[in-house]
Amino acid sequence: MGSLIFLEVPYNNRKALFMKPTKQIHAKSPSLSLPNFTVNIFLYLMFTVFPLFVGIYVDMQFPFIHFDNGFFNIRHEKFYFFVVMALFLIVTEIMILITKSSPELHKRQLKDIFLPLSFTDWSALALVVSCTLSTLFSPYPSVAFWGEINKSGVSAGRNNGLFLILIYVLLYLVLSRFFRFRESVFTALAVSSSLVYLLAVLNAFYLDPLNMLTQFKTSQPMIYMEFFSTIGNKNMLASFLCVTMPVSFVMSVLTKTTWRRILYFCAVGLGTMAMLAGDSDSALLGISVFLAVFFVVFVRNIRHLRGFFLALTVMAASVGLLRLFSAVMQDHYKKLGALTKTVLFSPSVYIILTFCAAVTALLYWVNFKKPGKLLPKAVPIAACACFGLVVLAGACALIWFSVFDTKTPLGSMERLLRMNDSWGTHRGIMWLRSFDIFAAANPWQKLFGTGPDTFYFAFEPYFDQLKTYGNTSTDAAHNEYIHYLITIGILGLTSYLLFVGSALIRGFKAAKHQPAVLACAAASVAYLAQATVNIALPISTPLLIIFVSLCEGFAGNKKDEKNAHTR
Repeated sequence: MGSLIFLEVPYNNRKALFMKPTKQIHAKSPSLSLPNFTVNIFLYLMFTVFPLFVGIYVDMQFPFIHFDNGFFNIRHEKFYFFVVMALFLIVTEIMILITKSSPELHKRQLKDIFLPLSFTDWSALALVVSCTLSTLFSPYPSVAFWGEINKSGVSAGRNNGLFLILIYVLLYLVLSRFFRFRESVFTALAVSSSLVYLLAVLNAFYLDPLNMLTQFKTSQPMIYMEFFSTIGNKNMLASFLCVTMPVSFVMSVLTKTTWRRILYFCAVGLGTMAMLAGDSDSALLGISVFLAVFFVVFVRNIRHLRGFFLALTVMAASVGLLRLFSAVMQDHYKKLGALTKTVLFSPSVYIILTFCAAVTALLYWVNFKKPGKLLPKAVPIAACACFGLVVLAGACALIWFSVFDTKTPLGSMERLLRMNDSWGTHRGIMWLRSFDIFAAANPWQKLFGTGPDTFYFAFEPYFDQLKTYGNTSTDAAHNEYIHYLITIGILGLTSYLLFVGSALIRGFKAAKHQPAVLACAAASVAYLAQATVNIALPISTPLLIIFVSLCEGFAGNKKDEKNAHTR
């Protein structure tokens, strides 16, 4: 099943429940217990079928299976697919535990599996409690629970109600207890993601092999221009990219298997092309933050740093390949924004390619001469400080031009450096009015919000102001954290941040002994970064919850880690 050189210690191996901790490195994955096996089947389905799942219909006309309706209900179809798969896993695991259908469970009690609770566990439970109270006292209980309601033919909500939050937390409890690493799971994700990315690139150049977009060309031109692959609009493609492409990038660094590394490189290259062709600044933001963070993570270890720059070389080369493909297509592509267009057509890409290739060659030579060499601890600290200064400089520039100097012309940079109603793609008006809504809220709503996924109703008084920017309504703040602040309040947002943040920190801590956890952490970092300018949907957010759960699953509790290290 794979030859990745990893210690494989599951989340909860109390008294060797699922496998015996050991310092020995296994080239072959050990056998799975029934609870572990069920979890892995779920992950295979979520990493392969889920990204490609769209509505189809069958008739007697060639080619018999048709994807024409693929985008009509894509959010709902993926929502239902995830809910059914998650509930099936949860119920199956409960039945296995109750009936003790797996031999290693015969002498075990449930409390040995689920207790004691980690900080991440408590945070997840706090999220459920706060969201439940938010729903019970919401002025809109139906939409708060189900996450969607139709009002005068307008859809309000994105299926992110209490119902989905409950499933997320139950799924987390199952995955964090019963996940055991199999590299083939991540390899399967790389393959299915590559297909999604390839379709996105083709769609960006008006090529539609699945015939999913043709009918929208005249009837709904916005869908025709902004929807890609089997995911949805460009913002959803960006979110999917950020939660999948970093996994392949990190695994290309960590894997010891050549054919797997090639598959991961294909996913990284196609993902880079899809990121540019999909024309979403949020994808560039998420991937940039991921690269900065993981440069710091990998910089001490020469072998890992070599793999990091090799993957960067693949990314730079794929930009050049996309430029060549665009020339072959006579640059007949869908609209590109200023930033993505600059990246695609800038000659500096070839300078970056040459630099990354040269650094990679140098690191190969250094690693050959001094295998296993580690750089001083001061190196990642210095790198972290440099990136921190860049972020601080950007924040200071935004504050300066937004508060103190509001007159100086900034040209095309004004949409980034001056916060006003038109900031970004008019996300500014949504953010600024959201803060007005929060300021005017009563103390209860400040703590618990208006109810999960009820942003539509909270923002309704400002719909007229959106008409200036071509919109008549919105049901999302286009910033997940501001969205949660309004809908589930301070306590809900805090619980959510503690939940994902603590799992991420514990995952990083476990990376010394469980390197594969870095792939899950990478997906989480990139997603959380792009979430500052994007929305949560049951198209990519379920994958975030899975990777957050796997971070916790890899990490285990401190007692388990200590036992694993000392035996």
